[in-house]
Amino acid sequence: MQKPQKSRLHPSLPKFHTTYLSGERGFGLIEVVVAMALIAGTYISVVEAYQRVLLHYGKIEAQRTQLNRAQDEHERGAS
Repeated sequence: MQKPQKSRLHPSLPKFHTTYLSGERGFGLIEVVVAMALIAGTYISVVEAYQRVLLHYGKIEAQRTQLNRAQDEHERGAS
């Protein structure tokens, strides 16, 4: 009786034996939390800047409207 030939293929699930230092597994979570905090901070600052621009634009439009009304009144009074 012949022996079955050994497969030359690698095992389907290789076993990785790694050692973890204490706290090494939690480091990925800390990175994610820091990245989320940076993204949230950037988003908040961009939204605040956009709101400031809109407020400034609104003030400019109000001044423009007031100047146009004053100019119209002046032109009506001059005729």
